[in-house]
Amino acid sequence: MSSRKLFVFDIDGTLLDSTHRILDSTRKGIRLLKEADYEVLLASARPPGAIEPFLNDLDLEPFYISLNGALIIKGKQIMAQKTIEDRAAQKTIWAAENLNLSVNVYSGWDWSISEPNKWSDREGKIVDLEPVIQDLSKLRGIHKILVIGLSEHIQELQRQLLIENPDVTPTMSNPNYLEVSAKGVTKAKALQVICCKLEVALEDVVVFGDGENDLDMLKAAGIGVAMGNAHPKLKRHAQFVTHTNDADGILFGIEKVLESFNFGGQES
Repeated sequence: MSSRKLFVFDIDGTLLDSTHRILDSTRKGIRLLKEADYEVLLASARPPGAIEPFLNDLDLEPFYISLNGALIIKGKQIMAQKTIEDRAAQKTIWAAENLNLSVNVYSGWDWSISEPNKWSDREGKIVDLEPVIQDLSKLRGIHKILVIGLSEHIQELQRQLLIENPDVTPTMSNPNYLEVSAKGVTKAKALQVICCKLEVALEDVVVFGDGENDLDMLKAAGIGVAMGNAHPKLKRHAQFVTHTNDADGILFGIEKVLESFNFGGQES
């Protein structure tokens, strides 16, 4: 019996190669899914403005998970959201600044920093966005705080937040990036909301990811595919590991999943 399928892709380290570009093989893989009439969804830690260009590139519907699940966007509208409690957000900012880390605050489509630094400059080039310079202590309605810095300092901040700030969820998307959202906010929770909207069972979802912040989503899906460059935790919980994001990993993974559907007698 056929059933509706949903393929979900993280962006950085998964859909994009290490130069933050989409490989031609990845475009081919996405076309295969669209031709088979499968739903395709992007789920990223990126803010909306840094996701939309890839939707246009891949000719996907403007329906996606942003800021690690704190925002679900359809078109230009916020379909669902959860902000960090104000006191918890300011406590996070203070702890990060105390460790001399780069603090990047996201609220909807807005990205704010207190002053430019090498980390924010690099992030701006990656996502092709320009931050607003302002006093972070005055900000409210924060969806996500991205903290960037040396891996040992990032690990120390994560340790502190897990012990001292129970109202936030701190996960690493790579060794230099700590993504801080409201307590309970994950890509997996946002995926559950979307599955209800699309009337797709979680067992019929295929997730591709690489970072620690993809783990809950990968575990919730019927099929979890870890990139060859993924965090070891994802590789341990994935149904299989594909090639890296630089070595046609998306296309290879998609082809393997489609083969498994055919092998299992499922129709597209």
